[in-house]
Amino acid sequence: MPLDVSPPSVQPPSVWYGQAALSASILVACLLGIYSRPLGFMAAFWPANAIFLGLLLRHPELARRPGSWLYALLAYIAADLLTGSTLFTALTLNLANLIGVLAGWLFLARVRNQVLGFKHQRSVMTVFLACLLASAVCTLAGAWPSALAFHLPLWQSALLWLSAEFYNYVLILPVFLAAPSGWPWTWQVPKQQRSWNDALPLLALVLSEAFSQLIGGHGAMAFSMPAMVWCAMSYGVFPITVLSLLVCLWKTGLLAVSSFDFVPEHLDDVLSYRTGLAMLSLAPLAVACAYTLRMQALQKLHHAVHHDSLTGVLARSALLERGQKLLSRLEEEGQSVAVLMLDLDHFKQVNDHYGHAQGDVVLQTFAQLASEALRPDDLLGRLGGEEFAILLPRTQREQALAVGQRICERLRNHRFPLEDGAPFQVTLSIGLHAVMSIGKQDSIEQLLSKADAALYLAKRSGRNQVRQYGPELAPSSI
Repeated sequence: MPLDVSPPSVQPPSVWYGQAALSASILVACLLGIYSRPLGFMAAFWPANAIFLGLLLRHPELARRPGSWLYALLAYIAADLLTGSTLFTALTLNLANLIGVLAGWLFLARVRNQVLGFKHQRSVMTVFLACLLASAVCTLAGAWPSALAFHLPLWQSALLWLSAEFYNYVLILPVFLAAPSGWPWTWQVPKQQRSWNDALPLLALVLSEAFSQLIGGHGAMAFSMPAMVWCAMSYGVFPITVLSLLVCLWKTGLLAVSSFDFVPEHLDDVLSYRTGLAMLSLAPLAVACAYTLRMQALQKLHHAVHHDSLTGVLARSALLERGQKLLSRLEEEGQSVAVLMLDLDHFKQVNDHYGHAQGDVVLQTFAQLASEALRPDDLLGRLGGEEFAILLPRTQREQALAVGQRICERLRNHRFPLEDGAPFQVTLSIGLHAVMSIGKQDSIEQLLSKADAALYLAKRSGRNQVRQYGPELAPSSI
């Protein structure tokens, strides 16, 4: 019987890299939580479970591999053993951590696309329920061994565990769900142009926190809420999750230094503070989510109103409106402009021979080809049917002629495939009118009219060409 000498299957390097990064992240987070423990008690801050769940949701390929869960458990146990815990304590408490993360994963995996980036109105409520579920399951599994390890009554152990888990999940998990793609050290926040006014919400947040520390009292915890809502409306979902985490950690640190420790003797204060702070952190997140979705809906509506639904280029009214504004700006600058009128040759025959669906494909393809030949400041719009117009600011006649010829060539060389026949091609006729210096008498309608006269000449001269407006096309005076 021949021996099987084929090489053993090896997991892709990306999987090993992900599992190693996951385990390392959990180990560091566990050590951070362990060193936040008051002497002889449970951790005041335990980020490991929320980080674990967040990374699994961002990288579902790891969650589907048993090795990821095993390596994570080993990282949990290693952190406890390295800091002096017994094997029983390390094993039982961290199995409870793993069970809680699993419960949160099973709940959120079904709606992963909904909660990533908080792209749905119910995303915040869904994450809240997941945090509550993961915390409750983890508490059920870990309250008893925790009571034994820290010599607490079972009910005290359960309440401390539940409040800590819920607090950590609500503060940390949204950061991972709203963050850019990739691992935390590869996150790249989109760059946007900002002014000094954009720093006002952050300044208001700093001042409100300073004011809350100056006044003090139980209600001071909510002093920063108006500023947080302002930040949510100004900065968006991901920044507000980071700000909420930093503000809550700041409050928790100050409280631990000045007021009470997170120990059973202060159980009522600990439960009230953790739960209240976690609940308050959800409000700015809900505002940021709703505001972002509203702005996206308005952008879609604005695009639908001002753009042609078939080709995606500017609609006739939007082209005329933006074109006139562009002419006014160019007139003030003393700049030139060129206008192109474009018409697909024999487009009616395309619809008659190949069907209107294929005709729509031709229009969409032409709009894409033309857009690729233009600059970002150029305006392309559909006037109706197969007729389009282009405005080229700061463009001389020769440059505009080269643009028109390039668009003609791109369309002429493109082949439109058919399922049951040879591909066909479409040609284009273009009329061009260029103005060296825009005067008061020049309007967008007049420029388009002159370019249309040149387009008519191109069609009359055999189509598939660019013709320029000249004195011979000017209307005769009476």
